Amino acid sequence: MVALFSWIIHRVLPRRLFLNNGIHGPLAVSLVAWLSAMSLFPPVALGVPEVTAVKVTDVTASSFSMVWMTDVEAQPWIEVYSDSSMTDLLNEGLLITPMPGDDREATESARRKGIMKVRVSGLEPSRTYYVRAVTIDPSDNASVGYSALQEITTSSMVKPFRDAGGMPVPCSNDLVSFRVYIRPSDPSTVPGLGDLIILEMDGAASPLSAFVGDGAASPDGIIDLNNLFDTTGTSLDVRGGEHVVITVYREGTLSVLTHYRIVPADGDMVYVVEPLKGFFADLNLDGKVDDLDFGMFRRQYRTLPDDVDYNPDFDFVADEEGRVDAREFSRFAREYGRTDVE
Repeated sequence: MVALFSWIIHRVLPRRLFLNNGIHGPLAVSLVAWLSAMSLFPPVALGVPEVTAVKVTDVTASSFSMVWMTDVEAQPWIEVYSDSSMTDLLNEGLLITPMPGDDREATESARRKGIMKVRVSGLEPSRTYYVRAVTIDPSDNASVGYSALQEITTSSMVKPFRDAGGMPVPCSNDLVSFRVYIRPSDPSTVPGLGDLIILEMDGAASPLSAFVGDGAASPDGIIDLNNLFDTTGTSLDVRGGEHVVITVYREGTLSVLTHYRIVPADGDMVYVVEPLKGFFADLNLDGKVDDLDFGMFRRQYRTLPDDVDYNPDFDFVADEEGRVDAREFSRFAREYGRTDVE
């Protein structure tokens, strides 16, 4: 069959198509060669966008967001179902907002970096939904990447007060400001703009997320702890001392940085506070310096400030180069085995 098709390409088409239409010489030879190649090598399907680091965030009684990263400058979307078999699509009755935020420059920068976020509103309290991320390659609308199906349950109620001796006292959970790490080679104009900060806390039903530059000057991002809900579905009262994990999605080979921090003590009013670092060698803040911390340190060993995975939390010894090297290891090793870290 291939031989027959090749014969038609070489014998029939050049005479009837090319000569009759005034196509001669090198151009005819080139077209024949191209048609021959097409007959032997069928078109190769383009790969679909990669979908990684998927998280459901900012779950409230009536809304949630989904965040993820992709390898192209894509268009994000989401599918919401009432069942895990994905037979009952609910999108039509919901408000779906791709790349939500007040600062369009920040959200457009995020999209160009392949950092995706979609907010869904109009949900019912205490109801379970099934969702998946949809990533559409704008250069080919038929090229679509999907995440695995995620199950989420909305919160039950907002409770903006704490119980103090039987009397309700208003909560004043703070706004957390976090500055993302900027590599020396990162662009000097608005560095970090559009990076995504994700905050997770023990006892919270879902993480919170915010774009760098949306509500704060880049490279800072602001997260409102008043939007945290506990595992029972009611507002979470954050009083200070809680441990949080802060993850940063940023541009560069689907790059993610992870930081462990402590929430400062709460006050009587809402303030913008910066989360605190713990003891330097207790990297995961679990109260001891052990193999888990060493495993984290080992992955950072010999990294330089311009490396895509460089994390400044591991630069224990200040020096001009900023490299995580033997000096950091020596300082870490002196603390290894401690179980009394506060």
